[in-house]
Amino acid sequence: MEAAVSLPLLVALMLGVWEVGRMLQVNATLTNAAREGVRIAAGGSWNGQPVTVPIVQKQVKDYLTAAGFPAAAVDGAIVTVTNLSGSSWTDPCDAAPLDRFRITITIPAGPAYNSLPWSPCSSITGTTSACVSAEWLSTNDSTLTVNAQLPY
Repeated sequence: MEAAVSLPLLVALMLGVWEVGRMLQVNATLTNAAREGVRIAAGGSWNGQPVTVPIVQKQVKDYLTAAGFPAAAVDGAIVTVTNLSGSSWTDPCDAAPLDRFRITITIPAGPAYNSLPWSPCSSITGTTSACVSAEWLSTNDSTLTVNAQLPY
């Protein structure tokens, strides 16, 4: 009798813990993907070529694929690079040293979000999309002018 009363409660509790744990894992993976994107964008060049927004987007999506995200979630992910500084650059390679920028990854509601493997009762939390962002400073090289004339 005690098992009949307590077992459904324990199963519901275990499924809730499982779902919250999975949500934390997905959030951590998305955060790491955003950090990978800002790391690449901060340098201004990647494999000898200037870093553009499409390069950052591809690297973030490659990270999500390597982390085991389903193709629908990776294809549906929206990766944006936002310039937070006063400069007018659009690609990270054009940023001045120490310009602030943000990379945001959003997995919208619908097929992209639904493709993520949740627990069987994903209606416990009621979330329908995932969004993370990371802010960083540009580490592009400063333009340095050297006066070759000696002072004396």
